[in-house]
Amino acid sequence: MSEGKIKILHVLDSLGVGGMERVVIDVVNGLDQSRFDQVVCCVSRKGDAAWRLRQGAKCIDLGKGDRADHLAPLKIARVIRSESPDIVHTQSWSGVDAAIAKLITGAAGLVHSEHGRNYPHINSEPLKRKIARRCLYHVADAVFAVSNEVRDYYCRETGFARDRMLVIPNGIDARRIDEADTGRAREEFGIGVDDFIIGTVARLDATKDTITLARAFARLYFAQASPKLKLLVVGDGDERAAIENFAAERGLNGAIIFTGIRHDAPRLLGAMNLFALSSLSEGMPITVLEAMAARLPVVATNVGALPEMVEEGVTGFLVEPKDDQSLAERFARLCSNRDLARQFGQAGRAVVEREYSLDAMLQRYAELYLSVLKPERELP
Repeated sequence: MSEGKIKILHVLDSLGVGGMERVVIDVVNGLDQSRFDQVVCCVSRKGDAAWRLRQGAKCIDLGKGDRADHLAPLKIARVIRSESPDIVHTQSWSGVDAAIAKLITGAAGLVHSEHGRNYPHINSEPLKRKIARRCLYHVADAVFAVSNEVRDYYCRETGFARDRMLVIPNGIDARRIDEADTGRAREEFGIGVDDFIIGTVARLDATKDTITLARAFARLYFAQASPKLKLLVVGDGDERAAIENFAAERGLNGAIIFTGIRHDAPRLLGAMNLFALSSLSEGMPITVLEAMAARLPVVATNVGALPEMVEEGVTGFLVEPKDDQSLAERFARLCSNRDLARQFGQAGRAVVEREYSLDAMLQRYAELYLSVLKPERELP
């Protein structure tokens, strides 16, 4: 420990725009700086969200890019030797290279966290990946997942004992939502005061399956024949062109609005009446927690931690993946019953305040780090 502080080295692929990356940033920015000294090591690239790190926070970019690099463990080991952390905290798949680096250096504690899974490894992983993860889990001093579902999936895939993988749910600072200047959010996109806006915030990739959301919106739009109905898509990714083509083919160019990557999602939530997510797989999506904090009803797919977050008929509705008809039906119900939508939104806000606060998440992280350095200390 330097100057009495516990030094944490976070190792992940990048600080791109995403939920896992946002959690790392919140931990670096939020943990007590008088007790913790934190450094971030990005294996592939810094990423579009790296600027969110607090001033003075160190971020190392190994610059691997998208190519395979068999020397990555040696490069991470060099960083470990240079930074001399008390704990290396690895995230998701990049943890495999970092675990090898930890063994090379003999560095102190190793914490690993699982945040979800991506296409094509949604339902199962290749045997080599299962073996690699199992080895990683056994090398680590502590392993945790962000939800019960994520824990159960990886324990089932790897054979790792369920009682040895902790669960630390994601958390958010609801004050960010409350303090967002939402006054002109609709005006920016030419959205009328009386328009009903279905919105989403997501990477536009195969895992998020936003094309299914677009199909559901099209069903509702043509059934109601209302120009006041719009879909606001916040985000970017490989699937954007396909969704834009769908919108053009169906004559929905004015009704489906694409914002591209934005760093003011809390502000844009203020333009929405309903939040939707059509993912094939999820960990514990920060965007849904923020939508609930913004008092929006949520219509989402019944995957990942979403059933843990969204209570059916209380804070929103859940449907099966790829079911655009059921999505459209739930949209229609909330569009026609604004009182129910407001009721769901209020209930969602209460859930976030009670179960998913940033302060509670940071406390659990701090306690876990301390437990790794002091194994005899028990977690509450």
